[in-house]
Order: sequence, then C-alpha cells, then structure tokens
Amino acid sequence: MKKQPLPYFSCAFLLLIIMALISCQEQMYEPNPDESLVLKRGGQGGKSPADVEQGDLYGDLLEEERTFAGVPVLYPLKYRADFQDQIVEGIIDVPNPRLNGPFELTIYVRDEFGYVVMDAPSGGGDPVPRTTTVMIYPGDDGFLNDEGEFSPVVLYDMEGEILEDVVPHVFPVEQGRLNLIRTNDGVITNRMAEVIKNFGNGTVADVIRDYCGRLFMVRTQEALNLGIADKPIDSPLENLAVYYEIMLNGFSRSAIDNGLLFLIEQEGDFGGFRFQSRLDSRWNEGAQEFGGLLTGEEKHHFVANLAASCIAAGSDKTDFLIIDEIVLVNRFMGIPKAIGNDIDKPADQVISFFPYIEQEVRMMDKTDKHQYVKYRYYVDYSFFNYTRQKFEETLIDYCTIVGDYDSLGNLVGSHVEVLAPNLTLNDILMGDAPLTAEALEIYRYTQKAEQQTSGALGFANQADDYVQALEVVHDNEEFLVWKVPTPTWAQNPVLFREYAPFNYIPDEEVHSKKPEGKGDDESTNTGGGGSGGGRR
Repeated sequence: MKKQPLPYFSCAFLLLIIMALISCQEQMYEPNPDESLVLKRGGQGGKSPADVEQGDLYGDLLEEERTFAGVPVLYPLKYRADFQDQIVEGIIDVPNPRLNGPFELTIYVRDEFGYVVMDAPSGGGDPVPRTTTVMIYPGDDGFLNDEGEFSPVVLYDMEGEILEDVVPHVFPVEQGRLNLIRTNDGVITNRMAEVIKNFGNGTVADVIRDYCGRLFMVRTQEALNLGIADKPIDSPLENLAVYYEIMLNGFSRSAIDNGLLFLIEQEGDFGGFRFQSRLDSRWNEGAQEFGGLLTGEEKHHFVANLAASCIAAGSDKTDFLIIDEIVLVNRFMGIPKAIGNDIDKPADQVISFFPYIEQEVRMMDKTDKHQYVKYRYYVDYSFFNYTRQKFEETLIDYCTIVGDYDSLGNLVGSHVEVLAPNLTLNDILMGDAPLTAEALEIYRYTQKAEQQTSGALGFANQADDYVQALEVVHDNEEFLVWKVPTPTWAQNPVLFREYAPFNYIPDEEVHSKKPEGKGDDESTNTGGGGSGGGRR
C-alpha cells in the first residue's frame, strides 16, 4: 500500500518537536578555535579518495606530509597578482597532500624564478596563464617532493587553492565521532566537571588504566557492597575533556579549576589516589607513580600514554586513527593554546604541557593580494617512543556461550567454552591467533609490521592500537579480557593471571583505601584488573 503524506499539522508538530530537541542539546557545533579550519559537508566514511566528491571534503583537512615531530611540511608557492593596476608579489606556504596514485593533470607553467608564466592573447586582452598537461607520479609514500620531477606547488592554483582536478586523488581525513571536538568550551568544561564528580563521590578506592588505557575506577569495598561496579571513563566526550585538560596542563590544575591534580595528590578531603601507570615504552620497569618521575621526558611519556587512550576512546571504535586526524583535532581544540597571536604576530603566551613548535605560515589576503603571516602551534612529539609490549602481555580469551539442553531438548542454561585460551591482544591484532579468516580481517592493526615507532607516528600508532583493542572487546561476547574476580570457568587462575598487564605495585600507604584483592598487584596470585566492558 502506498504511504500517504502526513497532514500539514502533523508535519508542523514534528518540526516543533525536532526544534525543541535541538535547542535542548548541549551546544555541540560552535565555531572552532582555529578559524582557518572550515568544515564543509563532511567526509563520507569508507570511501576511497576517488569516490569522494569535492563538496564532501573537509576544507583543507587532508592527509599531509609531516615532520618527525608531526608538523606539516610546507612548500613556497610564489604568486604575482594584480590589484588596482598594481602588481603584488608574495609567497604562500602550501602543504603537501598525500596522493592515491598517478594521474594526468593540467598544471601552470612557472618560470625559473617560480612565478606563473603569463601570455598575452594574440587578439589582445588580459594575459592568461600558460598551462601544460603532465603525468603526476607520487612516490611510494604518496607524496611529491622537490627532488622529483614536480614540486607539490603544481597541485595548487595561483592563489594557493588545491586544483579541482587534484581533489579526486587526495586522501581526506575522516573524523567521524571526533567531530565532537567542534563543541564549545562550555561543553568540555561541563564534561570535565562530570569526570571530577565521578571520582569525588566517595566510591572510588583507586585509579588504574584498563586494557585499552582508559582511566578506570576501582571501587571501595563499601561501594561494591552497594552494587556499584568498577568501571572505566568510557564516555567519548568525557575522554575528550580529559584529553584537552592533560594536553594543556597535565595534572597541574586543581579540581576547583576543573583540573586533575587530585589523581596524583590529596586536595583536602578529595582525591589523593597517587595515580600510577606503566610507561608503554618501558613496560618491564613496572608501574610508575607520576609524582615520583624525575625528568620532564618521563612525565611527558606518562601523560602522552594516557592522552593517546583518551583520544582513542573519543573516536569511533571502527576508525583507524592517523597522525593527521590527531593533529587536526588539536588544531580544532586549540592544543597548544595560543593566546594573543594575530596576523603577523606570534602568541604572547602558549599553554601546553608538552614541548611545542611555532610554525610561521605565509598566506595571501584574497582581497588586496598582500602577503601576511599566521603563526601556528603544534605539539612536538619528538620525545615519544612506543612499543606494543602492553598488548603482547594482555591476555584475552576467544570463547563462545553454549546452550545446555536436557534429554528432551529443552534449554536449561548455558556455559562458556574457551575456543582458544591464552591469546593476547597482540596475537589477534597481528593475525597470529587461531581465529577464522573473517575475524582476523576485522581485528587487526593498521600497520602490522611495525612493533616499535617513535615521534608523531608513534603517538598515532599507540592511539590507534587502543582503538583496535576497543574494537576487539566492545560488544563482542566471544572476547573476554581478564577481569576481577577470576571467571569461575577458568581452569588455572594462577597461570591465567601470569601475564596480566593490569598490575600495580602493592603499597598499602599508596592505596590505603584499596579493597583486598582489588586493583594492582605484581604478584601472580592476586588482582588482575582490566575491565571487559566495552565503550558506550
């Protein structure tokens, strides 16, 4: 039967409801701190560059050539423009987008000095740019460079805009759920207040990190008796709020100022968890207390490990996090936070827990064609090193729930059968586990071959590994990460616990409120720790 259109009053009523719901939502899509980043209609998840129309791209949000530290590599594009019968010359710094393969392109011909050659038409009139059609061959990494036949500037027009014919051949950055970072400061502030409230309600005995690095609340015995379970901080917005805070301030700000100082030291009657964590690049050294770290580099690693898990928990669990996406999230959120920088003027103050790099970017004013400068600030990830040892030592079982039937064929219950015991997350994500081919195609690292990375790529690899760990466990009952208490169906809990990475150094002075057998232990006879719960 053909559906009839809704009556006018019904449509109007529905419209009013939708408008009311929108007005009640938190203000999610406010202008971002970096006004040079403009979102268009948004990327199309899963599409290859050739399938994405120009209008679907995120403005200038493309995969770009970057330095070891994570800063875009810029190339000088010389321009010569006419404004009110005056010739204006200048330089535009343009990034180098990653290309998906060879393609034919009509480019502007430039002279030995780098300016576009202008030819006067034979019949008179204004000069026109000389063009030629060439084949563009990107390198194995997808980039052009000055050592090749063509510089990346050939991909741009005379005003620094990427050529329309290049658009189908570039890789746009797909942000998915990380579009949440377009929220205004008020929402981030409110979510941070919620995180602090969760830790300050008297139910938390200890703070650890779970199997995918998230902050995890270990409850007091009193809370457990009331049925309040251990749980991670799993809200995407709350994780992004934590990310924003620690990227700018680490653990230096008080809870009164919406900070996380309470995680590492007492603030009156609040906090004092003396938060500990293993440094993922130095796993064998055991859990480290932040307050006991001696060097700035150690503290940077400690906070960066947590930051990587926070941005992972804020992203889509089916996403692949890359450094371009992370750096663009930083630019949207204003990380590092530059205060007082303006046109042709560097910042008066830069707030960043991590080392940062100031980059001078030359631009052209589209109105009067004059050259000006903007200063951009990037986290310097050069200090960072990462290995996957955490995932090599994270035990996870591949199991199934089997129905139990009586002699008449009636279902009387169910039980868990372990199909492949003593796996690690690394086995699954590297494709080394005895799983089906379909499962191994779904659960995998983005870059399988690299077990140790550093710099900006290392930070992105760690964040992406956390995403893939979430993907494995989230809403997949066949995967079980070791939890407290030991599952009743485990045959040998001591052997199962041997490799558990969720271990803390037992110290009653540090964890005076810790229930017996909860949280971290170096011993193989007690506490595991990570939660098998997925992200919501």
